[in-house]
Amino acid sequence: MKQTEPTKLDRQDREQRMRAKIKKAAFALMADRGIDQVSMREIAEKVKVTKPVLYYYFKNKEDLCRSIVAEHEQGFSKLLEDSFNRGDELESVLNRLLGAHLEFFRKTPVNSKFVVQMLAYTLNKKFPKEERKLSPEKVLGDFLSGKENLHRLPAGATRDISLLFSALFSKIMLNAYVEAYIQPEKDSPYTEETARRLTKIILLGVKQYYEIYEK
Repeated sequence: MKQTEPTKLDRQDREQRMRAKIKKAAFALMADRGIDQVSMREIAEKVKVTKPVLYYYFKNKEDLCRSIVAEHEQGFSKLLEDSFNRGDELESVLNRLLGAHLEFFRKTPVNSKFVVQMLAYTLNKKFPKEERKLSPEKVLGDFLSGKENLHRLPAGATRDISLLFSALFSKIMLNAYVEAYIQPEKDSPYTEETARRLTKIILLGVKQYYEIYEK
């Protein structure tokens, strides 16, 4: 037993490092040229492995793309869960999440470029649906639902807040892409201060709407 455990752990570590290496290479190639324009063979050559080795880790290009997206989503989900565990209030949680999106897309614009390439790819390809157990949207929705159950949010507000913030996250991503690759702006409309102000506006607006129209 003592002889096999280190061997198994070493193999798992090697496999994790190889998966990370493959995803890093695929991300760079796909963000630069587009997902349709990059083959599994090119990715294998970039990583300096054979195609059978590549297919050992990822069954196809879609599986590889999903793994890249899932890794980033897990980062946002963990940020949310850390905020919940600390007992942060709703406004603080949403501010942290908006700030994380600003940092993710504006400080590393290639992230926005990869998302745009993914969107372009899915226009022509039918991506197999796969349930995402730890998606940021689900984690945030569960948190908001909990606030509803405690009567800290109006009944029904979870969907409205989730939709409004999802739209804001998408706009932050697209703005970062435009600024980096199409038309740079001197003063970006999206800053941490703007994010904090928009959080207050959304929360206050939703609460007032329900007080006036959903009594």
